[in-house]
Formats: sequence, C-alpha cells, structure tokens
Amino acid sequence: MIREVTMYQAVCDGCRKVNSSCKTKEKAEYIASVWKRWKEIDGKLYCPDCYEYDKETNEYKPKVKED
Repeated sequence: MIREVTMYQAVCDGCRKVNSSCKTKEKAEYIASVWKRWKEIDGKLYCPDCYEYDKETNEYKPKVKED
C-alpha cells in the first residue's frame, strides 16, 4: 500500500537543524517554542544553538556565523 503523508517540521534558519515531525503546523510551532526553546526572530526560526540574548538591547538575536 502507498499512502500520502502530510507532516510539519520546524527547521532552523541558522543551521537547518530539524525538530520533531507533527501532524499540524500549530503543534510543530508549539513543540519548537515551548519544549525545545526555539525562537522566532525577525520572521525566521532559530534553534538554541543559533541565537543569543543581547543584554544591551534586551532582545534575542541570531548568532553571527564565523567562517
């Protein structure tokens, strides 16, 4: 049997890490933000490895990638 499967995953815009798969977009957003501490910054989604807290501006910001 072949069946169609629709799922949603949170993908980090910094490193492309993938969070768990979910049946709904809302559940994927909830798991990423609450359970996994991912942050949406300027319309992009970042895992905890790719953002940092800036004490001067009191905001979360994406980490600067070092080459």
